Formats: sequence, structure tokens, C-alpha cells
Amino acid sequence: MQMKLPVFVCTLENGEVKYILPVYGAGLWGPIWGYVAVNNDGSTIYGAYFSHQGETPGLGAEIAKPDFQTQFEGKELYKDGKFRAIDVMKAGQKPADNTDYVNAISGGTVTSKGVEAMLKKCLT
Repeated sequence: MQMKLPVFVCTLENGEVKYILPVYGAGLWGPIWGYVAVNNDGSTIYGAYFSHQGETPGLGAEIAKPDFQTQFEGKELYKDGKFRAIDVMKAGQKPADNTDYVNAISGGTVTSKGVEAMLKKCLT
């Protein structure tokens, strides 16, 4: 079943247009959700916001903190003409296929992988 979610259009004071895409998925203890803002090129992430219902404080709940969210800024959703959602990898690891990535939350593996799956599912 294909889901359809709204796309919000934002025009900044300087005239730049951003597209804001809602995302939702599952963390370790419940739902996770957020928004990914994409530049007018349809590929470059302008910013990301994530939240949760009941992830563990200090672990999975860190998806709601700026330290995790700001890693997405400037990442590309298209590489070599193909869509590639952002990978969430353990620190020190890199994807083999040139996909952009961010560092996972230490101790929050299930929630980190939930964010990765959420992005793939909702942005594809």
C-alpha cells in the first residue's frame, strides 16, 4: 500500500523555496516522526526535525536533539541520478555505495535504524 503524505512549501524571506516532507516510522518503544526540509533542487537536505513518543532518555530519545538532527543538513538524496535515502551508521562506518550518511546514536541502535527505515520508506 502506497501512503500519501502532504508536502509543505515554504518560501523564506530571501525568496528561497523549501519543501517540507513529513516522515513517520517506528522506534524501539513506539512511534517516531519528523520533517525533512529539502532545497528547491529536490535533493539537498536543508534541515531535519525528529521526535518520538517514548524512546529511552539519553539513548534513542537523542533523535530529538540538535546534535543528531543537524547532521542531515547538506546531505544529498540523489547520487549518480538515483534516489538514495540517508544511511544512519555506527560511528566510524561508511556505506559502500557512496550514499550520504549520518552517525547513529550510541546505545540507540534500534531507534537509529528506525530513523533510517523511516526516511527510506517515506522519502522513496
